[in-house]
Amino acid sequence: MTKPAQTHFHQPKNDFRPAHFPPQHNPKPQLTPAFTLVELLGVITIIGILAGLTLGGAGAIRRHGATSQAKSEVVALQAACDRYYADNNAYPANSSVDPSSSVTPTGYTGAGQALFTNLIGSSTLNGARISKRYFEPKPTMVYTNGSPNYFIDPWGYAYGYNSDGTNAPLIWSTAGQTTAAGTNKWIASWPKL
Repeated sequence: MTKPAQTHFHQPKNDFRPAHFPPQHNPKPQLTPAFTLVELLGVITIIGILAGLTLGGAGAIRRHGATSQAKSEVVALQAACDRYYADNNAYPANSSVDPSSSVTPTGYTGAGQALFTNLIGSSTLNGARISKRYFEPKPTMVYTNGSPNYFIDPWGYAYGYNSDGTNAPLIWSTAGQTTAAGTNKWIASWPKL
């Protein structure tokens, strides 16, 4: 049985056999299509640009998420202080930290410990309660490597807290800022001016 003749566009493109050799004596070399170096460099460049844009956007989304989390935690702490006031006719008192005079978040641990002890009813998250619990924090919001514990913001710093017991407390996060130049980025319970 003979094979029907193929038209010229159905012929293999890379047929290197001379016409006078039969197919069984000269095996046909197979050439595979490949990308050129310019095409590969173009694809690698496009992938690099897309990866850079994606990673840059991911960092901004992470910062925005931390800011939103800190805002909601400040509001929750403020509400817990209001519940404490409703029962005790006073806010948890601690005026040792003034937000206008201190900008280092590491200096807020003492005030944060006082707030923690009053709102949790214990000096540690899982310790024996000495009073009513006014706030139920997420475990990631509590610094537990010491006693007493204190509340930390998404950046790992203690929340600032200031109240004389009669006036509404000031609660703030430095939003990761450690110098006075960054105070305009703080997340606070008082309105921005």
